Amino acid sequence: MEVARTRPKLLMLGADALVWDSVRIMLGSMGYHCVVASTLKKALSLLEVQKPDVAILDPRQVGSPPARMVAAFHKLIPTLRGRTIVLTDKESDPELLRVLDAYSLPQVPRDLFLREVWPSLDSLLRGNIVHRQITQSARLVMDSFLQPLCADIRYSQQFSARRLLYESEGLMTHLSLEPQVDSQRITLVGQILDAAQPERQLASFSVVLQGQAGPIIVATTNKLGEFHFDFDFDSEPGLTLEIGVKKNYWISLELPDPKGAL
Repeated sequence: MEVARTRPKLLMLGADALVWDSVRIMLGSMGYHCVVASTLKKALSLLEVQKPDVAILDPRQVGSPPARMVAAFHKLIPTLRGRTIVLTDKESDPELLRVLDAYSLPQVPRDLFLREVWPSLDSLLRGNIVHRQITQSARLVMDSFLQPLCADIRYSQQFSARRLLYESEGLMTHLSLEPQVDSQRITLVGQILDAAQPERQLASFSVVLQGQAGPIIVATTNKLGEFHFDFDFDSEPGLTLEIGVKKNYWISLELPDPKGAL
């Protein structure tokens, strides 16, 4: 008995209805069942009902910054990791390109979309480029605010940087959290070192600062393994750092509540 093939479901995220109507007609003729969401919130509401197999993101057409929207989609929808295509332009924001590189997200140039979208989707469905992301929690080794100090030093410490040291898989991550004067912002400076090979250059590691609502900022380490963030701590509780130390392998650092500590 011949079994009927299931039509693959495609989630399209973007606000340009005319473009998606054309894409839906084209891909519908190739056997796809297409559903469209204009915002990430609507896409999340469609997941349980539609259970899409693959997705196409048009970050240029969504209200939030492109890099943050793509990173949030990747974090909040793990079922579509490795099965999502992102449309890019020649003038795409450098931070968006860093996110694509950090999470190894497939991309299709917008001007080649009609020619390349079908073979790209076919490759995703066949599992040719699906990767499983592994995240390992780092262990907090030292927190300068928890060190036993006399009262005078502890009082003065509230006006200085809070220093943290994490360890995971032989990599040491040094962090410094320091409030900016007369501001609700914090400067975070970090460096990654290999405990066994201190001279090793840990350049081009992707570092993502995550809030409860999703990714906030993306950075890349320099040749010394250093990175730097400035962010508003008053509106971003529950912060973590995610560092891509090798392909599809990340370490996660849970940060202390900067609002309460600083």
